[in-house]
Amino acid sequence: MDSQALAVILKEYEGYCYQIAYYLLQRENSAADAAKKALLELARTPGFLTEPAAERRQRAKRAAIKHALTVG
Repeated sequence: MDSQALAVILKEYEGYCYQIAYYLLQRENSAADAAKKALLELARTPGFLTEPAAERRQRAKRAAIKHALTVG
């Protein structure tokens, strides 16, 4: 896996994951923790880099919601 490409793609979803988590939690620190956990999950997901953008976005949304619910 190309770590530089992965970092670029994860950076694209960082704000999106935080935004979703903050909407659900309404707490900055908890939202940041949830977003970080979601991004780590995405980084460890096989094939994340090669998925179409729409699928990556959907996967990022699911991960952000999942981790927001477990953090909050």
